[in-house]
Amino acid sequence: MTIDIFNRILTLLYVMSLLNVIRHAYYFIQAWVKSDSENPQKYKLNNKSLLLLSISISYLITTIFNGIKL
Repeated sequence: MTIDIFNRILTLLYVMSLLNVIRHAYYFIQAWVKSDSENPQKYKLNNKSLLLLSISISYLITTIFNGIKL
């Protein structure tokens, strides 16, 4: 019973991490497309967003190799 609940929480964290990475990828591509040589536009992240993005990417890579279930 508790293993099933824990697996559902891990699946939810996986989906949230995936959405976070997709969100930042979208904003990065949007800044890249709008940018030109005369008016370069940078995609800036604060420390909290950068930390959360790095944790999300590492969790996605870990679940690709190990899977979600215990």
